This record gives sequence, structure tokens and C-alpha cells, in this order.
Amino acid sequence: MKISVERLFGSDVEIIDVDQSLRLHDELAARYPDGVRVTASIRRIQRGVYMEGEIAGDEVETCARCLEPFVRRTRIEIAEPFSEDVPAKDAQFADIAPLVDRTIDLDELVEQLLEVDEPIAAVCRPECHGICPHCGANRNVQRCDCRDEQIDERLAGLAKFMQEPGAN
Repeated sequence: MKISVERLFGSDVEIIDVDQSLRLHDELAARYPDGVRVTASIRRIQRGVYMEGEIAGDEVETCARCLEPFVRRTRIEIAEPFSEDVPAKDAQFADIAPLVDRTIDLDELVEQLLEVDEPIAAVCRPECHGICPHCGANRNVQRCDCRDEQIDERLAGLAKFMQEPGAN
């Protein structure tokens, strides 16, 4: 969806309010099956416009510890300047987004911000116990009696030393 900001460059409009639900595409559509909601305001600045607001949606994730699916509530702040002085070809390297034909590509902006917000290892909850590396049981659901006594070969000598009387 493209938003024309042309009317901000006249004298009759000072702010454009945006309240839009967006359906996403490809991988983001799978992660955000219900889409996202964008609420923002756009105002004119020297040689461009400034957009501020937020993106909100529910992201379907897989926990990095227990491998169970969960829903993560996402809220991302939008604070984005757009300038007519930045050529479109320099968009990837500029700190300020280009304002081409006095329009903002809302889909592209939202996709970029959602990708940056994606956690490296999403966890369903901070106290998640994960899966047992020996039997594969989900330790949030059931207890296992596996013992984790594997010692790194490189530290075997230290482990032996720690078992000697008086080593502590």
C-alpha cells in the first residue's frame, strides 16, 4: 500500500493520520497470519516527511528451547524520516528513507521493521525448561530422570582434580 503525502506540501493539511490493517506476504504472512495494524501520523519536515507511530500484531513463533509453537505479541515503534534529497538508488545505504514521488510504501516499511524486530532465538516464556538433550522429553510437560553428567574431554583432568579430597 502506498500513501501519498503530496497534500502535506500544500498549506491546508498539517498531519496525515494512518490507521491501517495490513496483510503481509510470503514468509511474513505465515508468521503473522492475522496481519498487522499500523497506527501512525505523518507530518511535513524540511525537504520531506516524518512518520511516527507503531506496528502491532501477533506473531506465530517456535520456541528455541522446547520447540513448541507460541504466539508473541509484537509492538514496534515507527520513527522514520523520509527525504526528497535521498535518491531511491541510495535507499539501502542511507540513514533516511527516500521520498519518491511524494509517496511512502507502507508495505515495504512494515516488512523491514518486522524483519529487524525478529528475535534470534524466540522463547515461549523466560522460565521454559526446553527439551531433554538425552531422551527428547519436553521438560515443561514431563519430568525425565536423565542425568547430564557428560564432561567435556578437554576439562576431564579438571573434573578429576575436583573430585579429589581437599580440592575445594
